[in-house]
Amino acid sequence: MNWYHYLNYRIYKYYDRKRDSMPSLFSFLGTVMLLFCNILSFFGIIGFFIPIFESLSKLYVLILLGGLAIFNYLVLYRGDYYKEVFWNFDRESRQFKGWDKSVKIYIISSIALLLIVLVIANYRNNGHL
Repeated sequence: MNWYHYLNYRIYKYYDRKRDSMPSLFSFLGTVMLLFCNILSFFGIIGFFIPIFESLSKLYVLILLGGLAIFNYLVLYRGDYYKEVFWNFDRESRQFKGWDKSVKIYIISSIALLLIVLVIANYRNNGHL
């Protein structure tokens, strides 16, 4: 769970450096969307081989997003627990410096994988890019 907390921390720090007024909200929503991208990519890849997810509606997607948001809130943001966790990361920043690269790789690969799955799905449905 430490790496997940660190992912939230790095997104928080990014928006904090930008002098944004709500970095905690953006770190909360950013990690929810990254998890959602991963799950959507996973279901998309499975759907290429086993077409059982064709009947998914927008309601299921909203329920999934809501569940991920509740999970993220309970794990890190309930009762301002994130402030304590982020303070520990600030205090021991040298110890976690090696995780910066893995966070960047995770964010880029999550978005890239989702885009690849969407391009393949579009190609399969329409026959052209």
